[in-house]
Amino acid sequence: MKNTQNTKPTKKKIITYYLILAASLLVIAGVTVGIVFAVRGANVTPPNDIIDGNKPDDGEDKPDEKPDEPDKPIDTSTKYEFIVPVKDVNLSQAHVFGYDKTLDKYHFHEGMDFSLKAGSEVLAAVDGTVKSVSTSDELFGAVITIEHADGVTTVYKFVDPVENLKAGDEVARGTVIAKVAAATGVENADGDHLHFEVFKNNVMQDPDIYLNIISK
Repeated sequence: MKNTQNTKPTKKKIITYYLILAASLLVIAGVTVGIVFAVRGANVTPPNDIIDGNKPDDGEDKPDEKPDEPDKPIDTSTKYEFIVPVKDVNLSQAHVFGYDKTLDKYHFHEGMDFSLKAGSEVLAAVDGTVKSVSTSDELFGAVITIEHADGVTTVYKFVDPVENLKAGDEVARGTVIAKVAAATGVENADGDHLHFEVFKNNVMQDPDIYLNIISK
């Protein structure tokens, strides 16, 4: 005889099954989320600005900022490069210790002498402003002094200045400022010549530092 007892699950059992299933899904979901965050945390490196304690930027790539550089000096090589102050270069006395025929003794010769006939043109060695024009120096005849850039001064002795040349005049390199005078003064025994001197911050220099003619 067949068993007629009801074999269907009761309502209470069904609810229990669903609760167990839901709990299992929650556990699986929690484990999965934990694994994902653990992997991300191991592979992601925080930006440098966060590590250094600064606020993050807006995400845009910015070029590296360079410190301010000083202004480059103006190229004055053509304007301030010296030229020999005479057209025919005949160096008769350098900036050295030697014998002075006029004074008949040995001493240090200041500046450079260029042997030329009286009346030969004398040129401004470099751009500058005339500081003074003296025409009554008993030792050196007429003397022209010109100031230039960087504390440099040039002096031209035993000359006849061009007419109307005066202090304050601006002269360009190569401008005729005088003519060689007849031999006179403390170097008259050397004949007609231009005596040329250079000073840097009021200290006398060897003119060849600027002219570079002896080594040529």
